[in-house]
Amino acid sequence: MKKVLGLVIGLLMVTLAIFWLSNPQKSENDKLKVSVSTFALYDLLYHIGGDKVDVHMVIPFGVEVHSFEPTPRNIIEIQKSKLFFYSGASLEPWIKKLPQSDNMFDMSQYVHLISIDEDEEEAHESEHHHHGHFDPHYWLDVSNMKALSKKVLELLKSKDQEHSAYYTTQMKAYVNSLDDVASAYSERLKVCQVHEVILHHNILGYVARTYGFQVASLTGLSPDALADAKTMAKLSKEIKEKKINMLFFEAFSSDRLMKNLAKENDITLEYLEPLANITADQARQKMSYRDGMLANLEKLSKAMRCQ
Repeated sequence: MKKVLGLVIGLLMVTLAIFWLSNPQKSENDKLKVSVSTFALYDLLYHIGGDKVDVHMVIPFGVEVHSFEPTPRNIIEIQKSKLFFYSGASLEPWIKKLPQSDNMFDMSQYVHLISIDEDEEEAHESEHHHHGHFDPHYWLDVSNMKALSKKVLELLKSKDQEHSAYYTTQMKAYVNSLDDVASAYSERLKVCQVHEVILHHNILGYVARTYGFQVASLTGLSPDALADAKTMAKLSKEIKEKKINMLFFEAFSSDRLMKNLAKENDITLEYLEPLANITADQARQKMSYRDGMLANLEKLSKAMRCQ
């Protein structure tokens, strides 16, 4: 009798095992695993992927993207991901050191980049953070984020067809939120008394091109390039001539030189969100790309004295 009972239990366990293997249940670990390099890309995947995607940011919150170097653990995480999105345009030089694979996507290929004049590039770029021939800060242009949204949708659907409709709905909602941001910028920056912004590290090239103002910076496209006395004097002259009353530095950049420039000219110093990364506190508060863009808009409209 015991042998019969044991046989029955054994057969039952085999039957249940076959059932569970042929009908896999969804769990938290079944989500599509995606890695990204920067916050702007994280925001895209977080909103479009929703609760179907497990998105991991390789560069930790609170770390300056230009100085980041991946650990072996980071490399393993990238290799295990179904998709890895990185910003490109030479923003992450460490990418070249990684084993290249089909899951890696340079997102700068899907946007409109601003070409950099080579003389200007050589004058500003540091040896260690050379950006190549394009301005890498393309994510601050809402139209580029919309283009990336379409590519992200395409790639998510290619890896997870089961949730195609869900991803499409999420993407449409995200693009609508981007349209709201673009409308706010167009409205707030329509009529301004000042048409130039001065900041430490030039992250505003794309915004300036779209909304018709000029940008002058202390260190060009590299936040850690050294500023010289000639550049400082030139900016002081522009401040006086163009009646500029607010200067900017960027989160993750030193504010020392801009503080000196603001103090010398008796004007205000504010900071902007570069949105390549955010602080750990901002991440805990669930700050979004939209939040950062609108916060920047508020400060830019005040600096340019827009109506």
